[in-house]
Amino acid sequence: MRKMVQLEETCDDPVKLEAMKQAYRRGFKPLSNFNINEFVRNPALVQGAMDPEGPAVQSFPAVAVSRLLEGNRSFVEQHRIRGNEVGPDQRMNMISVATLLQECASNHAVAMWGRSTEGFASDPSMKGLIFVMTRMQIQMEHYPRWGDVVQIETWFQEDGKLAAQRDWVVTDAGSGRVLGRATSTWVMINMQTRRLSKFPEYMREKCECFQERPPRHAVVREQTRQKLPDLQLPAEIVGPIQVARRSDMDMNGHVNNVTYLAWAMETVPRDIYDDCHLYQMEIDYKAECLGGDLVESLASSCDTPDVLASNGAGPGALSFVHVLRRCQGEKVTELVRCRTTWRAGEPTVSSSDA
Repeated sequence: MRKMVQLEETCDDPVKLEAMKQAYRRGFKPLSNFNINEFVRNPALVQGAMDPEGPAVQSFPAVAVSRLLEGNRSFVEQHRIRGNEVGPDQRMNMISVATLLQECASNHAVAMWGRSTEGFASDPSMKGLIFVMTRMQIQMEHYPRWGDVVQIETWFQEDGKLAAQRDWVVTDAGSGRVLGRATSTWVMINMQTRRLSKFPEYMREKCECFQERPPRHAVVREQTRQKLPDLQLPAEIVGPIQVARRSDMDMNGHVNNVTYLAWAMETVPRDIYDDCHLYQMEIDYKAECLGGDLVESLASSCDTPDVLASNGAGPGALSFVHVLRRCQGEKVTELVRCRTTWRAGEPTVSSSDA
């Protein structure tokens, strides 16, 4: 009874107080050196506090602050995997990984140039110019689970006179194990004309101090920029018609890059999605999509590139080419072409959970 009174005097949160009372009634006995104030702040930290006969309740690990690394040549941040970023198996999928990479890239841009009202990947002095992604390639060896903390390192470098390249490496923050890698190509677009623009010289000078020297590549060069095959019609798989919603728009005024990936995944055969591991996704962005557009999703099986089958995807890998097309009456415009490559026997989602 004295301990109950002590709990009531120490804790003014009725929900937490009731949880601690129930734990005490079920047999939790504080040790002599037990700090009741610590228990009040976070009862889950005490082993067996909520279930003395079950496993210890563990809190999620802390997340470090994002920062530019020494020399300002790359940017790193940590992220705890949230519940809305995982599927029925409590693991991330390729869509949530791509979202995380995009967020990290935006944070890197802010760290370099400051926040802009122009949108993603824009320097305040760029005067209506923005960087737009034209291609992305993601390889995932392992998908992190809910509550895991991952560390993402990203950097960029010029790629000729009209393009820039951004790479990422995703690791487990605790062990340092590499979970995935990604690379992307970006070009500069005039927001008013929506046309391609050369990099202004002042931007080249401003970006020089942030670029990797010599160039560094997250994905093996021989595996990048593989030509995506044409989709022969009629397609083997026809997915549901998608409608570009207002909520799909990003701050640059068009459908977010990641939304296309989600649409493409709707054409993956169910047995492949259930029983295989999505190792790689390559995507070419060909035209922009705006709110209200109707988008057709098509897919067919295709060959896996030899360089990928022999190093990464492994023997027996399966690949599909996906095409998203905007339908405006009789006019059809290809928006995105994508290839997914799957490892056999490594399920991304358990069929029993889906």
